Amino acid sequence: MTTRHMYVRGAVLCAAAGAMLMLGVANGFAPSQAVAAEDKEGVRDILFDTPQLNLVSAGETLKYNFSRDASAPKLLGPNFTDEIKVDVAKASEDGKRDVDVQIFSGDRGRDVRHLSGMTANPVLVFYLDRAVSNFALLGGGSKGYLKNRFRLALRTTAKIEPAKLQYNGKTVDGHHVWVTPYANDPSKEKMSGYEKARFDVFVSDEVPGYLVELKSHFESPQPGAPKLNERIVLDGVGVEK
Repeated sequence: MTTRHMYVRGAVLCAAAGAMLMLGVANGFAPSQAVAAEDKEGVRDILFDTPQLNLVSAGETLKYNFSRDASAPKLLGPNFTDEIKVDVAKASEDGKRDVDVQIFSGDRGRDVRHLSGMTANPVLVFYLDRAVSNFALLGGGSKGYLKNRFRLALRTTAKIEPAKLQYNGKTVDGHHVWVTPYANDPSKEKMSGYEKARFDVFVSDEVPGYLVELKSHFESPQPGAPKLNERIVLDGVGVEK
C-alpha cells in the first residue's frame, strides 16, 4: 500500500459527509452556448439541454437508490446504501419545477435543499460533483482542474449509445452516455493509476425524472490501491446490458 493510499480513508470519509448539491448549469459541466466545431452536440443535448422534469407533477417524488461499494472498506470507510429524493413542490405552466432535494437519510442525511425554477434533474449535478470529488481524493489533482478536464471530455470524447431500459416492467428507449475523462490527460502519470476511471449515465425521456442510472468506477493497477464503485438508480428501473 502506498503512502498516498494510507491517507485516502480520512479524505474520502470527509467527502462522503460533505458532498454538497451545487446550483448552476450542471455546476459548470455543461458546454457554453458557443459550441466549437469539435463539440459533440448530442452529449450537450442529452445531458444538459433536454427538459428533465416534464413527466413529474406537483406532489410527486422521484426516489433514487444510492449504493457505494469499495474494495477496502477499512481504508475508504464503510460501504452503504441509501436514498436520494426529489419532491416536486410546484409545477409551473412554463415547465419549471420547484423541488425539495433530500440527499441520504439518518446520520448521513444532508439538509433539505429547496430549489426553484428547475427544468433539470438536480441528481445529475450531485452525481457529477461527487464523481470529481471522489477522483480528486483517489487520483489527486485540484477539483477545478479535474472539473475542466471532465467538461472538455463531455464536449469532445464522450460516447453515446442507444439503450433499452426497463421501467416498472416496461421496455423504453433511451441513451447511454459514457466517458473516461482522464484517460489521455497530460497529467495522467500523477493520477495514481486512476486515469481510466469511467462514468456512465443512462437517460430516457419516457421515464419520470429522465435520469435512469448513473455509475462511477474507480480502479487502479497500483499495488494496494482500492477500487470504488458508486451507483444511483431510479426506483423501479433496470438497465438491459
